[in-house]
Amino acid sequence: MSKPTPELLTQIKRWAVQALFSDDALMNQLVLKGGNAMALVHKISSRASVDLDFSLGGDFANFPAVATRLEQLLAETFRANGFEVFDFRMQEKPKPISLELASFWGGYDVEFKLSDAATFAKHASNLEQLRRTAVMLGKRATFEIDISRFEYTEGKQATDMDGLRIFVYSPLMIVCEKLRAICQQMPDYGPIIKRDRPGGARARDFVDIHLLATECKLDLQDESAQNLLREMFAIKRVPLALLGQIEQHRDTHRADFPSVQSTVSAGFKLENFDTYFDFVLALVAPLTLKAQ
Repeated sequence: MSKPTPELLTQIKRWAVQALFSDDALMNQLVLKGGNAMALVHKISSRASVDLDFSLGGDFANFPAVATRLEQLLAETFRANGFEVFDFRMQEKPKPISLELASFWGGYDVEFKLSDAATFAKHASNLEQLRRTAVMLGKRATFEIDISRFEYTEGKQATDMDGLRIFVYSPLMIVCEKLRAICQQMPDYGPIIKRDRPGGARARDFVDIHLLATECKLDLQDESAQNLLREMFAIKRVPLALLGQIEQHRDTHRADFPSVQSTVSAGFKLENFDTYFDFVLALVAPLTLKAQ
């Protein structure tokens, strides 16, 4: 399998973003967020992130048509840049999902592989050989796009990416969503989404929150910031009071810190885990008092 340079990998991510925003209907629905919103747009990042994350303000009216359109857009964009898309798949997640949960939860997972044009032409009739020679995107050959539906997207920012207008989460929106994601892993949130397994650890979110809040000088005690936080929590039915339980899960997230250490960007000085965890505790302390 071929492994792209870091520069080419970044360009591949940019091409994927451009593909999705090149359609007028999708452009008005999708908002880039997460680690690649930080890295590709805000130019603030501590670690490598391969997959792309998007929010959707509502839901797609015609899922099969959107899946067909996404495959077409990705194929056209990458073909114009010397690559071919194959093994495309888009599916709803989670599956199965109850009608109650489907009204506010879930989304879509998009997967595909890439082959450079010459390799694709040589092995076009041999799918297994194409898979063996696919472009390595990070540690695997599958590129993933996560689309989360029924999200709060008010406050999104318009920006330009290589001449194309795209929408992206603001740094404050990213911080609020990461705080929510931390709370969504807690046992008390499980029953709300009918989850009977433990939540996951998210050490990377503590690092990202620290980085964004300090670099962008974010003030979560500002009234507009608190309104945004409330809306983001409410839309996924996450109680704000869960912010007060973060301290209880220090060891859970600490155990995940090696995964951050293994993906940290060259030149970024990573502090110890407690530096980031304690920063987040201090950041939300005034908010937990108001949530009580």
